[in-house]
Parts: sequence; structure tokens; C-alpha cells
Amino acid sequence: MAKKLLAFILVFALISSCMLYVSAEGTVPTYLEKPQDISVRSDSSSRLDLRWTNTDSIRKIVKNIETSEYKAYLCYLVDWKKNEGSWNIGIPSSDPSWDGNLHGQFSGNMPNVMFDEGSVSETFFVPWHLDPSLDGTSIYDLKNDTYYFRVRYLLEPYEDEFEAVYSPYSEVAAIGKNAEATTITKLDAPQNLKVEVKKDYGDKPYFQLDWAIPESILAANKQLPVYHFIDFKVGNGKWLSETTKWDGMPGAAANLLTSSDTLNPVEKNLVDKVVIEENIYHFRVAYVCKPSTGDPIISPYSNIASTKIAAYSDASSWAKPEIDEADKNGLIPDSLKGADMTKPITREEFAELTVKLYERTTGKAALEASTNPFVDTKNPEILKAFNLGITTGTSATTFAPKNQINREQVASMLSRAIRIMVPGADFSTAGAPTFTDEKNISSWAIEHVKYMSKLEIIKGTDGKFMPKAVTSAEIASGYANTTREQAIAMSLRTFNKFGK
Repeated sequence: MAKKLLAFILVFALISSCMLYVSAEGTVPTYLEKPQDISVRSDSSSRLDLRWTNTDSIRKIVKNIETSEYKAYLCYLVDWKKNEGSWNIGIPSSDPSWDGNLHGQFSGNMPNVMFDEGSVSETFFVPWHLDPSLDGTSIYDLKNDTYYFRVRYLLEPYEDEFEAVYSPYSEVAAIGKNAEATTITKLDAPQNLKVEVKKDYGDKPYFQLDWAIPESILAANKQLPVYHFIDFKVGNGKWLSETTKWDGMPGAAANLLTSSDTLNPVEKNLVDKVVIEENIYHFRVAYVCKPSTGDPIISPYSNIASTKIAAYSDASSWAKPEIDEADKNGLIPDSLKGADMTKPITREEFAELTVKLYERTTGKAALEASTNPFVDTKNPEILKAFNLGITTGTSATTFAPKNQINREQVASMLSRAIRIMVPGADFSTAGAPTFTDEKNISSWAIEHVKYMSKLEIIKGTDGKFMPKAVTSAEIASGYANTTREQAIAMSLRTFNKFGK
């Protein structure tokens, strides 16, 4: 009986091991998607950089190879030609005609190639890569010559487990005489920067920075490398950018596009020590890319993310619980952190507040308008609110960012924000209260005022809504102005209704 049991165990183990081996091999693809968005640029007269985007299916193959799902090489093969000459076909190292001097620079193992967050990879060529007879001082004559490149993938077995699979070639990219150069004129700023204090293995603090990458940056990065750098200051001190050029500031490793980074300012020799309990540390991030010719293109800075900033310096007793709750929900923009909440809110500040409400409610990053119609502001948060349709200017070309905002304007902006955030909501005004001063509510605002008062997000007093100042005495007294704490409370009430 024992012998039979032992034999059964051995057979079961053998079958199991075979099953494990088979499952580990995985299913080898029989088709490869081609490289996407190929582009070539000149970083100098002696170097060309070739860039392409990898599809999700290619990244999956790389992952499967790295985890030994199947035993294979995934390579890229670069084909090139000069002017009207013949293509110099890229071949794998397994080809009997392989010549390391001729072909070695035009092939690479994809698991060894860096991918950024846009799935973009690149390689470079100096003149002697294209012609081994040239020396290291040779340059490209882009004025008189044109260079063409195309790329494909090769999935090749370690031995003979399966037939090699080639992808189609990418589109052709050209550089030089009569070739159209890649043009990028502006970069949008990183979105929703956040900072978190962490500790290393020696229990020393450092900073973890995270942000969102706008779609426009992902698109630009397919053509030219777009990467970030970090600006930094302590308390009310100077920003690093006030004393250092952008290329001397902490930035992306290997110039890769990423949505996060860490900063240890002690290691970077920016400060002697980091004392979280005593200091406030401020951060902002910008993007940069370098076209083949001309100056680098630098984006506006992101929002400022800071450590240990109180939500307010002063606030009414009734407002503190709602301000504290708004702060916990990330609804207070950085420009209002630590501010006196009893003071009137400006149009600029309220635009920033509504953008933060939109982003926290929807989980989406707001994007700036592609063109700025206003001559009196470049604030990206205002351009986001304008692009969303939450706010308009005081004229076709002015926004009046420092003007104070009245109650009917607040009601209208919040009402528009709700319609954008939750377009399927019930926007009827049936059952809304009637106010004794409704005659003073502007025709364009009446529906918004009714809707917001029906939701009890903005309430009247003694039967009045107090939409705006009408008389000269009311204007002089600041009648109907909205304070920062009132605006934040309204934003929180909106979030509690539609964001949870």
C-alpha cells in the first residue's frame, strides 16, 4: 500500500511539474503591433535621437518576458537610409550575416530599454553608427542631406521553441533637407501637485511629490522628451529658481516623463537639515522640453504644494468647522491656505476655489483654455475655470481678477459648476424660496440663484437674498460681497451633495 501511495505521489508530482512548466511558458503572440508616433530630432550636429511610442500589447510582452511567461527576446530593429539611397535593413544578432559594426547600433533588447509614463522609448545615432568608416569628430550635414528612419519589433525565441515574429514597420521619420521639423510652442503645467513627508531607513525626512500629467503633455512627449524640474523654498525664503537656472534644479532621472519624484533637499545641498516641526516647505513643478533649434520651452509652474500650512489665519466661530472639513477634503486652493477667512473673496480666488471643487468632485484634472482671452491675468486656474465654462470675464478681454465677487455671481458660478460636474442632476427650481429683493437679481442670475437657494447651499437672510449692491451706500459698505469663509462653506456644501 505504501509503495502504491509513493508511486501515486511521484506521478502526481511529475504531472504537476509538467503543468507548471507549460503554464509558465504562456501563449506566444503570433502578431506584433508596430511602433507608434516615430520622430527624429537633432540634439546637436553630431547626434540624432530617434523616438517612438510602444503600445500596451508590446509592454505586456516585455512584462511576460521579464516574468518568464515565455522564453524569448523582444528587440527593436532600426532601418535607415540617406537621401535617395537604399534602406540599410536592420537585422537581429542571430542572423548569419550579422556584423556588429554595421548592425549593432540599430538593434536593442526591449526589456533593457527605458519606458516613460507615456510608453515612449528612444535611442540615438552618431555619424559613425551609420558609417563605421567615420571618426568621432564627424557631423551630420542636415542642410544638404536627409536621413530617414523606420522601426519594427522582433520577437525571437531563445532556441527554436517557435517561429520568430516581426511587426510591420513604423511610419517613416525624416530629418534634414526639406524634412518637416517637429514644432512644439507651449507646454501646459503639471496638475494637482501634492507633497507628502516620508522617512528613509535612517528615519530622516524626505519629500514625496505626485502630480497629474495633462493630455497635452503626453501628446507633446511623443515628439520631444518632456520632463520636469522641481522648484523649492523654505518658509518665506527665496525660491531656488530665483538663484538657479532651471537646468541646475532637481529634476527627472534620465529626462523621463513621470508623474512623481522624491526630493531630499539635504542630499541635493539645498539645505543643511530638514526640520518638519519648525519649518514650512514649499514645492512647485514645471515641465521643459528642448527643440532641435531655439531655446528650451518651459511650462508655467504647477500649483504650490506645501507642508504644515494652517487652513486659515482667522475665521468666524461659525465657519471654522466647515473650513476644517473643507481642508480635510482638499477643497481649499493653495492661494487661500493660511489666509484671513473673514475678508472678502476676489474673483480670482473664487475661480480657484471652483476649479478645486470640480477636480475633487469629478476626480478629473481641469485643463487650461488653449488661448488666453484676458489681458489682465495669466493665472492658470482662472483659465481652467474659463475653459470649463464655470466663469466668464467682465468683458471679452478682461477678467478683473482682484475685484470682489457678489452673491449672485457666486450662485451663478457654483450653479454652472454643478451642471458641468453632474450634468444628469435635477436642475429644476420648483420649491425654491421667494425673496423680497428678487427685483435686484440680474436676469442672467435668477435661475442660478433660485437653484442654489433651493439646495440650501446659499441661503438668504430675513427674506432677502442680497444679490448685489445697488445703491451708492451699499457699494461703499461692501453690501452683498462674499467672504472667503462663506465661499468655502458653499463649496463644501456643494461637495457634500454631489461629491460623495
